[in-house]
Amino acid sequence: MKKSILLSLVALVAILSSCKKDRFDEPKAPEKMEELTVPASFDWKTTKDYSITLSAYTNGIVIVSNTADVAYQRAFLTSGQPYTMKLTVPSYEKTIRLKFMGKSQDIALGSPSISYQFLAQ
Repeated sequence: MKKSILLSLVALVAILSSCKKDRFDEPKAPEKMEELTVPASFDWKTTKDYSITLSAYTNGIVIVSNTADVAYQRAFLTSGQPYTMKLTVPSYEKTIRLKFMGKSQDIALGSPSISYQFLAQ
């Protein structure tokens, strides 16, 4: 009997002591866009634009994709004629993949203007 009373008392103390209110007030989340504090340097754009100029040693189709092979664009390249495309990709993309004539080449997205020439192998 004494054990059950003691055990009940310990359980009751544990339950009551765990129900404490936080002493610190959590910051209140803004309810309207006007209440947000955003630095002036914050970039709201979710996409980036690139100009890509491609040339090839032979006629063929090039596929421009991300590194997970999700195609962004396809284009027909003519031998000896540069082809320029405007490519808009999500701003988190840092690399694109070019596929031409069964070969793949990863290109880093650094400057807004990119040139690449497919060479015969």
